[in-house]
Amino acid sequence: MAENEGLVRLYAERGSGRLVGAEMFGPRVEHMAHLLAWSCQQGLSVPTILEMPFYHPVLEEGLRTALRELARKLDLAPQRCEDEADNPGC
Repeated sequence: MAENEGLVRLYAERGSGRLVGAEMFGPRVEHMAHLLAWSCQQGLSVPTILEMPFYHPVLEEGLRTALRELARKLDLAPQRCEDEADNPGC
């Protein structure tokens, strides 16, 4: 789409890692908002959401990056070698 600007902020509960909210601004983010609303409603944790498929090429790949960062901040995500682009030297 050549539209790579926007902002996503994710909020999770410390300890459980349960996703509790999000804010986003950008082109065509309504699909991500819908996915995140479902995730919050179901009480899913950040690691559980990261286990779900993220198709390519879609805007939701940016959401996966934000979820990985949130998991790292919450000490919930081990470094995985399949994420080598995000974890050099894995």
